[in-house]
Amino acid sequence: MTLLRLMDEPEAMTEAQLQELLSDEEVRKAYDVMADCKKVYQREKLHTLTLPSRHGQIAQRRGWIYRIAAVFLGAVLLCGLAWAIIPHVISSHTDSPQPAQVNTPLLGRGGGGSSVRFDDVRLDSILTVVSAHYGKTVSFRDEEAKSMKFIMTWDPDRPLSDFIDGLNLFDGLSLTLQRDTIFVETTEDKESI
Repeated sequence: MTLLRLMDEPEAMTEAQLQELLSDEEVRKAYDVMADCKKVYQREKLHTLTLPSRHGQIAQRRGWIYRIAAVFLGAVLLCGLAWAIIPHVISSHTDSPQPAQVNTPLLGRGGGGSSVRFDDVRLDSILTVVSAHYGKTVSFRDEEAKSMKFIMTWDPDRPLSDFIDGLNLFDGLSLTLQRDTIFVETTEDKESI
């Protein structure tokens, strides 16, 4: 404790007390180490208070410019990602069927009509297009039928009953027309004995 007091307030001790304290070799070594540490600390403190050189100022400004540029580029990147992701997130949360992916119409009969080809398209999307053409609504009695995919051609000039009969040829699928609604359900194939 006396040694710390000597470091902080050397004038508070008399010359005799100082000589007596420093005569002990262990105390003298500890005092020298503490004095060296204090000098280094004061030198570092003085060094940090001095103004940076011209080169240091340029480097410091360049560092700020890089930080600002990085923040700006990060913001642009995040905006771009949001712009690309938002339509997919919104479309995945809709319960309505996706629009049909209709290939280029094929030439149909000689009467100038055209056929529409559905290539690996979900049944709910196909029926959305067909029912809109005939002014009907669609009701799925089970969700399994919605996700069935088909490759087929539809002739809009033919009656709706022909289209329904064509789909009923597929195993495990049953479509019926009652008034203005097309009812769709899956069926289990029963083999006769």
